[in-house]
Amino acid sequence: MGEPKLHHYVPQFYLRRFTDVSGRLWLWDRERDRIFSASPKKVAAEKHFYHLTELAENGHDPLTMEKQFSHLEGEVARITGQWLDWLRQMEPVEKVKIPKINRKLVSLYIALQFLRTADTREFLTIIAENSEIQKPVSAEESRLLHTDLLWDDKSVRGLADRIQSATWVFGRNATLTPFISSDNPVAFRTGDNAMWLKVGLHSAGTYVVFPLASDIVMYCYPKEPPWEKIAKFDRSLSPVVFSDEMVESENSGQVFMASRFVLSSRNSFDKERAFAKTIGTDLYAR
Repeated sequence: MGEPKLHHYVPQFYLRRFTDVSGRLWLWDRERDRIFSASPKKVAAEKHFYHLTELAENGHDPLTMEKQFSHLEGEVARITGQWLDWLRQMEPVEKVKIPKINRKLVSLYIALQFLRTADTREFLTIIAENSEIQKPVSAEESRLLHTDLLWDDKSVRGLADRIQSATWVFGRNATLTPFISSDNPVAFRTGDNAMWLKVGLHSAGTYVVFPLASDIVMYCYPKEPPWEKIAKFDRSLSPVVFSDEMVESENSGQVFMASRFVLSSRNSFDKERAFAKTIGTDLYAR
């Protein structure tokens, strides 16, 4: 078999958890304000996105990084798939059984999911182009910048360790409004719930909101104010009963984080379109 040409920066196993009954994803293209459906095979992916030319030039496998991602995805697909089965049957406040190794793997996966997207590559390119060099960055140079970040153990492990040490709480959605996702699905919210951030977990109190499926969301709260008192609920299913408005509030994070595409199991993006118009304004300022 030939090498895969289309490399996903959001895994297919994850995308399939947001499909409709026919196995199709509904997408809203924020740039063109266009709605369409597609197979998970063709979403959040680019040709040769992780193909490392410099490795091939030195006689090594140019798909080393793609294969490393694939291996981690396989492990995490099995782990989180079991979680979803349990969480759909559990009673509120009941705890999910998560061995230390599984917690470590999922923490690494979430950290890499945040760092591996097209959004991060574009961000690194913009920084490089506005540095002292002040020159355009080629596609290959952009790929190298991204590779250096993803293989920088200090950068990846710093974020993964913060996620691993956080309090993990799961929310279950029984409304008719599904959780949505995007092509940049790891969202960050400030401790006062007032703002979504694209800069990660560096601000005190900021926590992760990561939809696992259209009916389950995962929160990673740092053990610091204002969240230190909920540490006893680590690995628990939240007793909170979601309303449609609460689901829409969490979905707004995916609209904010999206590089371009917002993903859903249904062909309806009216709320998402309305929220997108407020980004960059002070409409929701305290």
